[in-house]
Amino acid sequence: MIYKRILVAIDGSEGSKQALEHGSELAKNYGAELTLIHVKNETRLPLYGGVYPVSAAGTQIIQEEAERAEEVEISNGEAILRKAKEAVSPDIKVNTVLLDGDPAASICGYTEKNNIDLIVMGSRGLSGIKKWVLGSVSQKVLSESTQAVLITK
Repeated sequence: MIYKRILVAIDGSEGSKQALEHGSELAKNYGAELTLIHVKNETRLPLYGGVYPVSAAGTQIIQEEAERAEEVEISNGEAILRKAKEAVSPDIKVNTVLLDGDPAASICGYTEKNNIDLIVMGSRGLSGIKKWVLGSVSQKVLSESTQAVLITK
C-alpha cells in the first residue's frame, strides 16, 4: 500500500510526539502529504457553587467566561499544532487542522471527508480497568475508522 495522505493526531503528549515521528518518516518515504490534526477540548461553562446564576448580569458573566475559555482552548490547540509542524522536515507538505467535538468522531469524520489513507496516533498506555471504563481515543478510532490506523507506543 502506498500512502498519499497521512493524518497524525496531535495532543501534545509523548504518545502523539512518537506518532508525529512515525507519521513524518512515512510521509517522507512515500512522498505523502501530512495532515496534523488537533481536537480541542470542549469548552465547559463555569459552575458557581453548584448552580448557574440566573440574573441578566450572571448570564453575561457566564457568556464572557465561556468565550474566554474557548479562546484559551483555541490558542492552546494552535500552539500544539504550530510546535508539531515545526518538528516536521521542511520538504514534507504539511497541513494543520484544529477541530472540536468528540476526538474519535472528529478524527474519523475528517479522514472520511478528506481521503486520508493512514491515521497515525499515539497510545496513552491505558490498561486494565482504566481502559475498560474510560476507553481511549486511539481504541475508538481503531474500531470506527474505515482507513488504516497505526497506533504507536
